[in-house]
Amino acid sequence: MDKVLVIMPDDNKGKYVAKGYSNAFKSLSYFVIEKKIFDLNRDEIQKISPHIIFCYWSSSMLKDELINFLHTVSESSKIVYLAEAKGEIPEELIKRENAFEFYYEVEKSKNKLLPAINIKDYKAKFKQYKYGITFAGNPAYLVREKILSDIIMRYGNINIFCRSFDFYKSADEIESQKLLTGRFLDLYRESYKGYVETPKELADIYISSKINIDLPNPNKTEMNYRCLEITASGGFLIAPEYKNIEKRFELGKEIEVYNNSVDLTDKIEFYLKNLNIAQLISAKGRKNAASNYLYTDRVKKLIKEIYGKDIGN
Repeated sequence: MDKVLVIMPDDNKGKYVAKGYSNAFKSLSYFVIEKKIFDLNRDEIQKISPHIIFCYWSSSMLKDELINFLHTVSESSKIVYLAEAKGEIPEELIKRENAFEFYYEVEKSKNKLLPAINIKDYKAKFKQYKYGITFAGNPAYLVREKILSDIIMRYGNINIFCRSFDFYKSADEIESQKLLTGRFLDLYRESYKGYVETPKELADIYISSKINIDLPNPNKTEMNYRCLEITASGGFLIAPEYKNIEKRFELGKEIEVYNNSVDLTDKIEFYLKNLNIAQLISAKGRKNAASNYLYTDRVKKLIKEIYGKDIGN
């Protein structure tokens, strides 16, 4: 039985992605060992002698520790890195002959792996609407602060779920930029609803929100993981018109998209008045996520790229 070492990041998204790949390797009959970077023991790993070392690169990964560890790894181990965009993985980590790099955001199909999600982790049942307009993520980017300010001025209080540090940083920036003042600034501060960590908590929020919005990230151009979390939960999503998003979801039938702040606020108004249409779209979006974004499919492609052969079902 081939052995796989999965190096676990320390941030939530990184843990979910790495765990998804770990479970997929297990389902395909690989023997999997999961270790955080600071728990790696050189002698222990040498005894295990993994055939594949899988690392999902995230901001929480400790580069120096990882480099030092990989210097002790046998050349017979295939080292596989996955990141969101080309250039994120340090050059020192990918220069070895037995290293393979994969990305979500590249033009060439050879080293591209679409995002994936474990639909079971986001299983949720609709009971009633608890929230109107919801955003779960870091709001502390100027482009996001401007859009959120426009929504506040048009619709009043919304629901923002994120780390408290990120929220209050965004509130201070909105005040300093004079994007909102007076009562509107108070409404923004009242929109903070706390931080949620687990997929189950997120799924319950997404499916019980009338509208879930995703906001652009100035550092990324393609669809992010949040879009899959929302659709997998059965939540209705309005997302930025990301590059290639029309290849991922059927627009207007599985998700909705917007191209600027005015377009977004207009579409929010339409779907708030037509929740039945939003519900039909969210149901089809969930079916798409459950059918086309499986970790096992991604692992099969990964294995084919590094070994040059297919593996069975």
